[in-house]
Amino acid sequence: MIVNQPEYMQVKNSPSAPSEIRDIGLKEPSDSFELFGELASTLLYWVSELHRKLIENNVKQVFFLSREGQPLKKMFDSYCAHSGQLIQSRYLEVSRRATLLPSLKSLEKEKFTTLFRQYRCMSLFEFLSSIGLEAFRTELVALLEISVEESEQRFDDFPESPLFHKLLKSSDFKKIFDEQRTLRRSVFWRYLSSLAEDDVPEELVVVDVGWKGTIQDNLFTLLCNEPTSTVKKVTGYYIGLVAEGAAGPMNAKHGLLFSTNNGRSPRYHVFNENRALFEIILAADHGSAASYAIESDGTAKAIHDEFHEKEMLENLVFPVQRHIFKRFDLMLCAPTPTLNQVAKAHARLVFQPTRCEIDWFSSVFHVENFGVFERSFFMSTSSRPSILARAKFLFTVLRRNGRGLLGFWPWKKLDERVGRPIANLYGLIRYLQK
Repeated sequence: MIVNQPEYMQVKNSPSAPSEIRDIGLKEPSDSFELFGELASTLLYWVSELHRKLIENNVKQVFFLSREGQPLKKMFDSYCAHSGQLIQSRYLEVSRRATLLPSLKSLEKEKFTTLFRQYRCMSLFEFLSSIGLEAFRTELVALLEISVEESEQRFDDFPESPLFHKLLKSSDFKKIFDEQRTLRRSVFWRYLSSLAEDDVPEELVVVDVGWKGTIQDNLFTLLCNEPTSTVKKVTGYYIGLVAEGAAGPMNAKHGLLFSTNNGRSPRYHVFNENRALFEIILAADHGSAASYAIESDGTAKAIHDEFHEKEMLENLVFPVQRHIFKRFDLMLCAPTPTLNQVAKAHARLVFQPTRCEIDWFSSVFHVENFGVFERSFFMSTSSRPSILARAKFLFTVLRRNGRGLLGFWPWKKLDERVGRPIANLYGLIRYLQK
């Protein structure tokens, strides 16, 4: 099968391409970590849109959510300094795990919707870890009269399991749950106040990589439903949104690069192609926030979980991140690219990656610290499937009940399981979709 190359495949070597696009296009790498260079232009466009929105809305203080917020804040601060229009940015260390328990209702009213809408197959230990109560496992295992091994056994539908219902009926668990929920809500407020230098705004503006904005939902419930809180509204700005979660008038969410709010935004399919790439590249240099503690001076700080990814990030991710940061800083002196220019450049890295980029992506992993505590690997298949296996896989996908088979990076999966011509056809269709 021969597929005509779309414009994004021709940009790098096209002398007639606009100078902005030629600059954005990936050059031949001089070392093994000069990868995914187009992300610099993608992130520059997003940062410029974020800055514009904040200026328009007269935002004086913005909170970047960990962990992807650490490199995003760095780029935002560089952009502000270059533009001369400064906005106070702060780094708020949060996670779904650290913010869930303090955001919940009392046990008799709580349905754990935020957790169970995404994760249902889990163990008792994973449930306790997700709500930040893993330290009480030994005590609860004894109360429930089960073994440690049984507490680690997964149920296909944990919310409907007899063990979960037995847990909810335990008066001892209710006491632990409500005491810790109230305590952690108080400590989190102390942490937020300390970070904001006792100037927590009435509208808390947060920034993160995105997808659903679950942490924002937790913050909204935690802060805006508390009578003593001065926060009345939470507004979130994200790279992308694929679901609204619990968004509402006082809990607004905006996907500045791509979004499904009010229909899919222009060039949605290009930017949404490999969301895992954003999460991996935008890595922080510390572990996930697990809880909060009050210091001797009365201020509060985040307590980090074990930094499982440290070695991998230092060896593989941070060198690529530095390369992208360097390109980002250089591009600050040039006109900000348009959305269509950025989409063309971004399409190259998700629909026509180099062999080095594919191999690099296959060598990294992502650690899940909520719901199910596992590592997600992106490694390639070791051998090329037979013609019959390729045909069966493609047929399953085309029947639309095999969407989950395409994984984190559909183009890469099709390339491996069906072949490059079909992967390129898929990329062309996605690129042409507005």
